[in-house]
Amino acid sequence: MGGVVILLGALVVAAAGLIAGCGGDGGLVDIKEPSAPVGSPQLPDISPAPPQDAQISREDGRWLIRFSTSLANVGEGDFVLRATKENGDWRVAQDVQYSESGAKVYATPAKLVWGGDGHDHWHVQRIAIGRLMRLAEGSSPPKAGDGWADTKIGFCYYDFIRLEEDAGQDVVYPRQGCGNEHDTAIGMGLSWGWMDIYPFRLQGQSIDVTDVPDGRYRLWVEVDENQWFREARRDNNTSWTDLELITRPNGSRRVRNVTSGPPIRLGS
Repeated sequence: MGGVVILLGALVVAAAGLIAGCGGDGGLVDIKEPSAPVGSPQLPDISPAPPQDAQISREDGRWLIRFSTSLANVGEGDFVLRATKENGDWRVAQDVQYSESGAKVYATPAKLVWGGDGHDHWHVQRIAIGRLMRLAEGSSPPKAGDGWADTKIGFCYYDFIRLEEDAGQDVVYPRQGCGNEHDTAIGMGLSWGWMDIYPFRLQGQSIDVTDVPDGRYRLWVEVDENQWFREARRDNNTSWTDLELITRPNGSRRVRNVTSGPPIRLGS
């Protein structure tokens, strides 16, 4: 894991030609209860890439900024989530893998929500949140309620795009782990060195800017704002891209990309 810099633009473009991130055609992936932990914990580290592909669209009389969101696991261990439904409520747990064998199981208050908006699978509710802030106010990560937020319901984790061509690991957590509507148990995850992408065209990948004035803004993406899951570090849980909103003489609007935050780094 040595200092590899991942530039997302080309990967997102490539992903657009594949099945959309977190597409999923359902079906239970059986992640069994782990054996007792032996060795030392191998924590995952989920980090967002700078938002990509920002563009303006006109939908139902509103102006929207659409953008792609990408989450990568740059930690030593896999991110593993198991959930079971009891009396209509999901009980969610995270397995933290250990270096020699087994894993330790941590219950978490994370919520699962059904993505009945064309995704048709289960999501971790609001685990990745996009917020738009005026650039003068956007030098530090926003807090809940700041700026203008996206409408995305959540993220389903699975191994979608490998960050390194020679990572030497096949898919461990397929998209089927996102589950079907009537499942009562699901298991999903994200391997080290893999990334899950929600392209801009998917439902919820947008912020309504109809009433947002022209000017420069910072588009933030933050993962696990509520700190539901254990990971190696949290100082890389946010990323950003600076944008400029412009109104043309004919009243239409466009967005210009100004600059992006640092790319995802492995091994740092």
